[in-house]
Amino acid sequence: MKRLRSFVSTPRLPGLGLSSLLAAAVLSASAFAAPTKLGTLPVTLEPGTKLFVLSDAGIQKAFPSGNRPDAVFVSKDSKLSLSFEWRTTKLAASDLNTMLTQFPAVIRAQVPGIKSLKQQTVTLNGDQWADFVFVAPGKSGDVRRELLITSAQGRMLVLTISSTLADYGKNEADVQAITSSLKIN
Repeated sequence: MKRLRSFVSTPRLPGLGLSSLLAAAVLSASAFAAPTKLGTLPVTLEPGTKLFVLSDAGIQKAFPSGNRPDAVFVSKDSKLSLSFEWRTTKLAASDLNTMLTQFPAVIRAQVPGIKSLKQQTVTLNGDQWADFVFVAPGKSGDVRRELLITSAQGRMLVLTISSTLADYGKNEADVQAITSSLKIN
């Protein structure tokens, strides 16, 4: 359990200054017409035309302290974010089942007031992921966060999807488009 505690960093919510970043620090995702390698991450995906990718400066503004994601996508209304982190923490593919049973306690300890928490294993383009979906109170309504975690080159790869419950439904098709195109290299 001690080892799992180092896996969690509190995901940031969209709307915390992201809307002001859109004009200055975002590139249109429409430039990604075909599967695209995501920077230095071992990931290829098709973000589609409805999501925007934050530049390095935009990520730095949106996440001013400590653990910054390696790549962040936001919806046009900036009410949904998808952030990728390729952590140095070692994670073997065989550890995903253990994570499914132990990680919920870590989430509950670090996120106050959780209203619901669901965990399962999902397969995205042949890759196994541990999937944790939880709802907690937020400033502007209940917040839905999803942590998708897998092993990539022996390290932990985390995709965090964050939105209010109300806004998630509006952007769910865009989330499904990215996750269905997501491939670990």
